[in-house]
Amino acid sequence: MIFNSINQHAPGKIALQDEQQTVYYRDLKAEIADRAEQLSQVSTLAIALDNSVDWVLWDLAALSVGVVCVPIPPFFSPEQRDHTLSQAAVSHIISPDGLVATGIQHTVALPETTAKVTFTSGTTGQPKGVCLPQRAMENVAHSIEQVLGQDFVGTHLCSLPLAVLLENVAGVYAALIAGCTIRLPSLTAFGQNYDCLHQQIAETAATSIILVPEVLRILLAQIAQKGPLPSLKFIAVGGSKTDANLIQMARQMGLPVYEGYGLSECASVVSLNTPDNDRPGSVGKLLHHVAASVEAGEISIHNPGFLGYIGQSTTGSFNTEDLGALDAEGFLSITGRKKNVLITSYGRNISPEWVEASLLCQPEIAQTVVYGDAQPHLSALIVPVSANADIQQVILKANAGLPEYAQIRDYSLAEPFTLANGLLTGTGRPRRAKILERLNQI
Repeated sequence: MIFNSINQHAPGKIALQDEQQTVYYRDLKAEIADRAEQLSQVSTLAIALDNSVDWVLWDLAALSVGVVCVPIPPFFSPEQRDHTLSQAAVSHIISPDGLVATGIQHTVALPETTAKVTFTSGTTGQPKGVCLPQRAMENVAHSIEQVLGQDFVGTHLCSLPLAVLLENVAGVYAALIAGCTIRLPSLTAFGQNYDCLHQQIAETAATSIILVPEVLRILLAQIAQKGPLPSLKFIAVGGSKTDANLIQMARQMGLPVYEGYGLSECASVVSLNTPDNDRPGSVGKLLHHVAASVEAGEISIHNPGFLGYIGQSTTGSFNTEDLGALDAEGFLSITGRKKNVLITSYGRNISPEWVEASLLCQPEIAQTVVYGDAQPHLSALIVPVSANADIQQVILKANAGLPEYAQIRDYSLAEPFTLANGLLTGTGRPRRAKILERLNQI
């Protein structure tokens, strides 16, 4: 599907572009074939490159000749990287040093038709390898292209690491099927903490981009200082739960922001709000190829597409452990994570994400984690936007919109949760177990 689409686009249109090279649609097939020839002795290819045209070309080359691809996220620690290479029995790795053999001698039995092994960031331990076939990834990309339509064909700016499935499939693959120009600046071009995001969007005249909620917050602050970004037609936000108030704030500032929901096991996106079908507070309608239901409050995907984890094949429905609801019009809503549910000493079941969303809609709070399992009331770790923020007053405001049993009674200030200190996943989710473990050590 991807390769057939590539051949149908205008030959003279730019397909891929970074700071170093430009590839037109007329040359894309040859560029892929050139790299595919170099993979004749490769069984499993790891990609450890910065975002670039080369990253995409090596990925497509592997896909075109049936070589299993294992993207290495740049935020992985050396230990996680070594674990990934070993678990997937990677035979070769493409890095800034070129294509080299890893020296790994052992093999692993991957499910038949595995095209990509994407490693989740791991909430408590080592990353887990999710095995995906080509058809699952193409189904997602094609469905996204269908629901957005030709009106949104333009310039897609990759701001997330390409090793993150959301950008790889929902960004690059969907954009190639649609016939977009894909801009691929180095991740360093966005600056530390995405300080240069506004500049990159303006310079590339991007019409679409995918963001995680934390980066959307950063962009809102930059727009308040530097002005609007009129080129943008569609901003998808996902990777973790997004508060409806954040979506509303973004739209009030002129940003066309739409929330979606996905899972690695479903080859990224499962549902998505769009301009034609939009309900703030939900994560949109299921994509055309997805069949799902809610059983005892838990979302179940009946055709997830993935083949299993490394060493563990699977068939049938996938229980997501996400709590939610599916309404009569087909809009899906997420209320929390099954395994995160707190049960207070009064017997109240509370999803911390619900309370955190109320806190995070307060502009003075940058990050938060709510806890209180087996306690009479809830507490929160708060990362303030500034040292001058009156957090006590902010919490009172947030509590005003919550029932008494879900209100925050105590709080502690915390240092920011980041990739560097191991307290944030690559998609912006807080690592709750590690955060609370550190709290207990204080």
